[in-house]
Amino acid sequence: MRSCRCAVAVTISIAAAGVAATACTKSTSGQAVHTTSGVGTTSQIASSAPPTPTSAAPTGQPVGTAVMKVSGGSGPVTIRYRINGGPEQTETDAPLPWEKQYPVYNQLESQVTADGGDDALICTIIMDGDKVVSLKSEPRPTCDFAYWG
Repeated sequence: MRSCRCAVAVTISIAAAGVAATACTKSTSGQAVHTTSGVGTTSQIASSAPPTPTSAAPTGQPVGTAVMKVSGGSGPVTIRYRINGGPEQTETDAPLPWEKQYPVYNQLESQVTADGGDDALICTIIMDGDKVVSLKSEPRPTCDFAYWG
């Protein structure tokens, strides 16, 4: 019984060492790092940064149209927005009122954030001209919307 426990412990230790050794020779992007000592150098680690994520263009037919709007405040603001899960866009010193119309696709999130300092701003997202799907009134508001139909 005792020798059986030792054999199990040795087997588990060997398996764990194999997993640890494999993990030490892989970069974060899934490509093997070529090393001589089993440990990557600083330049090898720095050059193996993961790729920047990119979003795919929406597929299928749009399910409607939406308009992002920002209003209120007394001066120009910084507006950050993403449409249909796409990359973030930034408009600095944007005059108010501001709006952006876009096609809506199923299950893709859109978002708008406005920064005018401590001034209260209003952001809205309106779908198909009459459906308020997101509304915030506060300093630095963020409105989110995704259609799940």
